[in-house]
Amino acid sequence: MMKALSRQMLVILVLAVQCLLLSSCLGYRDLDHIVFVTSILIDQDEEKNIIIYFETLNSIRNSSKEANQEERIVYKIATQNPGDALNRLETHTSAPVTLAHNKVILFTERFAASGLDQAFELFDRWQESSARTLLGVYTGSTDTFVRPNHEEEAMTGLYLYDMLGSKASVTSYGVKLNIREFMNQKLIGDHVNSMSVMNVSKDKDTEGQYYLDGLALIKDYKMVGRVGSEKSIYFNFLLDNEVSGNINTQNPEDRTKTVSLLLQNNRYHSRLDYKDGILRMNILLKLSTDVSVIQGKLQLNEENIAKLEQSMSAKIRADCLALFQEWKDKGTDIFDIQEKFERKYPKLAGRNIIENTELDVKVLVDINGTTTLRDAE
Repeated sequence: MMKALSRQMLVILVLAVQCLLLSSCLGYRDLDHIVFVTSILIDQDEEKNIIIYFETLNSIRNSSKEANQEERIVYKIATQNPGDALNRLETHTSAPVTLAHNKVILFTERFAASGLDQAFELFDRWQESSARTLLGVYTGSTDTFVRPNHEEEAMTGLYLYDMLGSKASVTSYGVKLNIREFMNQKLIGDHVNSMSVMNVSKDKDTEGQYYLDGLALIKDYKMVGRVGSEKSIYFNFLLDNEVSGNINTQNPEDRTKTVSLLLQNNRYHSRLDYKDGILRMNILLKLSTDVSVIQGKLQLNEENIAKLEQSMSAKIRADCLALFQEWKDKGTDIFDIQEKFERKYPKLAGRNIIENTELDVKVLVDINGTTTLRDAE
């Protein structure tokens, strides 16, 4: 009896293994019959129709099985109901479509100003959509998205994913934001999200190339403003984001020249105190830097290094305070102060605290390096 039962279990196991092997082979063959979406651009026309550009990777089958190739194809779908977009896309392709490998979703500035909620939750609900997909606002022309100028990369989605996800890029000129983080931030504090702005060069020599161009600020799904690329580094300082890149300050031996300091790391400490209806927020920034570029001539002795540290500290402090005051005057909390206030004082949650917030920033800059004479023309 036991021997017959063991034989029966063995047969079942062999059949199960065969089924798994067959299904795996079938899945492998099906890759030749699937259209992979790699990036998406969403726009809106003057009639309020939603225009979605799907960049896809399609398998091109030749007579030889070994000669299969992949081709980039962009499909343009116009619809009033974005829920129909994927179904309509499949009427344009010769195979089923998957969003499982989509890297980037971009929104035109026009669409972002009218409200991302027209289509955004669609990607959050789609079963195959990845919550790690990166987000950005696109200010270039849609023609450039369809016909990009980046010969080193075949797929725009992979190219933009590297730009939006690269530490070196986003820590100075943008932020890294995915679908999951967007949905979380939308529900806390002042409900403000920041997205990197992706622009396209119009210069003759670099026409059509992508570059990061500051931040778009999204509140309750609508774009309410922008932070320019020259100010985004101070935005990241105030939000305790890791920052890299160069900051210029005045050459102490030649006021017509500058010295660039390369940020190595930054440390952030903050303290909140609420009293008599006023929230006082004190921030301490400790920056470790290296001298990277010197315009003109400068002897890096102790006196000049101290002057560089003082001038850099004063510049960063002034620019951080100016950026804070600009958005405080607009009544919009883009620095997550509301979230921090409600976490520390939960009984006072609900009031708009940004209007009654006073900020003070202290910056300590440390320049690593040498006292050797360094000249640069």
